[in-house]
Amino acid sequence: MKYLDGQTVLVGDQVDLGGGMVGVVVCSFDEGLFAPDFPEAEWGEAKTGVMVRSEQAGLIHYAEPNVDLVLLQRALH
Repeated sequence: MKYLDGQTVLVGDQVDLGGGMVGVVVCSFDEGLFAPDFPEAEWGEAKTGVMVRSEQAGLIHYAEPNVDLVLLQRALH
């Protein structure tokens, strides 16, 4: 998945979710990448998009690009 500006969404990216919420990308189903605390085996049928963990809203699955999902800080790898 890509942000609306064309950059690829990466696991570990800090993102703005809109509405004053922020989060961290924990899974990229499109890329087959998963944060250590969120292994692939836990996701069952989710096969597209990304999963974001937010303190305010819990886990949010974005199956397609969303105007509210904005990169704040690139993942540090």
